[in-house]
Amino acid sequence: GDRIAWPDVDGTGRFGDALRSWIKALDELVLQLQPLLNDATELARVSHREPPMASVYPQHARYIRHYDNNCEEGLGDCNGRRLTAVYYLNKGITDSDGGHLRILGQRGGVYDILPSFDTLSLFWSDRRSPHEVMPNRSQTPRRALSCWYVDLTEASNACAQPIDVFISS
Repeated sequence: GDRIAWPDVDGTGRFGDALRSWIKALDELVLQLQPLLNDATELARVSHREPPMASVYPQHARYIRHYDNNCEEGLGDCNGRRLTAVYYLNKGITDSDGGHLRILGQRGGVYDILPSFDTLSLFWSDRRSPHEVMPNRSQTPRRALSCWYVDLTEASNACAQPIDVFISS
């Protein structure tokens, strides 16, 4: 399967600086989207973000179909996640390498996203966006950073930081 870690956002050096810069840009994007997607099931009450997660999928690894927030009208495994962001770090990847993010649309569409370098995928975390990671057929590991934007009114105990924490710094 995949290997995951939570990089130190407060770390020193080039990686820590790059990670904070990425989070700041992502937070700014979400804040700009908020007025356009302001329904309660969208971004209206999103005020926090979970720490970023780094994932590596070695050859043959995949992740089965799932939701990032298995909550419907307050029932289920409610974690407050509203928006999922996945940023890919894979240079030179091709369709034949696999490792695509597959999102199943509400009207039966299937959308395969090539996890190529500097690509950002945003999608709803709830049951509107079942998704999976297809098998990595390449000998080169598939790498990504993921982040979830959270509505604390659904999950007040979520491990999350205010989304403007890096914008003001």
